[in-house]
Amino acid sequence: GCHSCAPDELRLRFDGESCQDNTSLVYLNDASILQNLKARHQEDAIYTYTASVLLAVNPYHNVEGLYSQDQCARYRGKHIGALPPHPYAIADAAYRALVREHKNQAFIISGESGAGKTETAKIVMQYLGFVSGSSSSITAQIQQRILQAQPILESFGNAVTMRNNNSSRFGKYNRIFFDETGTLVDAGVTTYLLESSRVVTHGNLERSYHCFYEMLSGLAEEKLSQWQLSREKQYIILSSDTKPSEVTKDQAEYERTWHIQSQ
Repeated sequence: GCHSCAPDELRLRFDGESCQDNTSLVYLNDASILQNLKARHQEDAIYTYTASVLLAVNPYHNVEGLYSQDQCARYRGKHIGALPPHPYAIADAAYRALVREHKNQAFIISGESGAGKTETAKIVMQYLGFVSGSSSSITAQIQQRILQAQPILESFGNAVTMRNNNSSRFGKYNRIFFDETGTLVDAGVTTYLLESSRVVTHGNLERSYHCFYEMLSGLAEEKLSQWQLSREKQYIILSSDTKPSEVTKDQAEYERTWHIQSQ
């Protein structure tokens, strides 16, 4: 059927190819930007520039070949716009400015739940570790420790929500330190504003923090008995309609988190 709208709701539209940078659109308005993002997303081109700002639309599946050491090498030393939009390009520009001007750089990664903020932060840190000289054993060790901290933070600070199976329920401030030559020398993570109420209450079809379910799925029977816990019991604070696939994942995540903590 027909749909009527007010004149001020109409937007000019250009039916051409999608653009890697929204500022290159013939008509720069909200509808054209959304249409461009949709067209690119359907082609698995999940990143789009708006000048020096990078927009990402979560594909909710693995895009083959998008992140790798070869891709890191490809973006190294390239100006924004020389290659398709990518977090590597933003990270490279910040790193070069850091080395050239000796001024602190910052990335603001924002978005709604499930947008991919946590994954994007990991992608940026992966590139910074690569470009700063990951061949150094000390640098490689620091980079490894940064990456190993992530599963622990996710276990104790992430939960299943209606919109995201791995939603961060806390704020996080990552700091990475470089020496005068641009070599990675240290790193730290500051956490804040944990959603503490989720420990005892959560919405329908949502869950409390991953660590509780991982513990029940992964602990040995002897340890469960020692702590007076049971896999067969239904605990009120953990109640949710958990799928069998989620239980299997809980077991695997417990093994991974425990392995990292024991190192």
